[in-house]
Amino acid sequence: MKGKLDWQSQRVVNIWDEITLWSAPFGRLLLENIPMGTEWNVVDLGFGTGFPLIELSQRFGNGSTIYGVDIWPAGINKTKEKIEVLTLSNVKLIEQSATSIPLKNNSVDLISSNLGVNNFDEREKVYHECYRILKKDSRICLTTNPVGTFKELFELFEIIFLEFDDSKLIQNLKNSISRRGTKDSIVQELKEVGFTLTKEISDKTNFRFVDPLALLDHSLIRLGFLDSWESMVPKELHSVFFKRLQEEIQKKIDANGEFSISVPMLYLEFKK
Repeated sequence: MKGKLDWQSQRVVNIWDEITLWSAPFGRLLLENIPMGTEWNVVDLGFGTGFPLIELSQRFGNGSTIYGVDIWPAGINKTKEKIEVLTLSNVKLIEQSATSIPLKNNSVDLISSNLGVNNFDEREKVYHECYRILKKDSRICLTTNPVGTFKELFELFEIIFLEFDDSKLIQNLKNSISRRGTKDSIVQELKEVGFTLTKEISDKTNFRFVDPLALLDHSLIRLGFLDSWESMVPKELHSVFFKRLQEEIQKKIDANGEFSISVPMLYLEFKK
């Protein structure tokens, strides 16, 4: 058994906040539902800074091998630090696209991906690769946020875009929303590769705000969403758009005491 971790150690502090508020609800959904077994080969696609990869390695134990596949060098370096501090011996990192995974055919017992679906540039190739490396009757388990994410906020986008009287802005909004896919479209993509849906669970989480600027300045928004929102609107309209957006959010806060934006969550499990 490993010894205790010193909570006053700077190295421990550096790795401790490994789960973001964004990924945690989806990770809970994943970890509560994935099948588990002993002496398994497990692949986690798009592990970012180590979640749920590190958690999987600690839950499956040393009898299993947990492979992490990602292309983000900074995230991989952070994950390496966590592996070292936690003295994990059952994790192998693969710095490579999920479209080409260097593992043998029919060699993997489980594939997981927490919020990876929306970030795969070539999803069909990724799914074919997953099918290739999975053993017969083994599972691929995904969590994702489908169409409907932040719908309350995008309704305000539409109000403002209609004021601008520019049909292109409305189309930009529709294109941005549709990129996420629906449950049916995601399931169909995997069925076309040869997978069979065996389990699905729907859930929801919310982000609540009492200040419009707090929403726009939130680290999650700045890191993951602001760039795509700005790309919908011509640069010369940015200041006007975001000013109007804050005004519309404030109206909701005045009426309801807060502004809550919802995030639908899906857990989808498929069998080869």
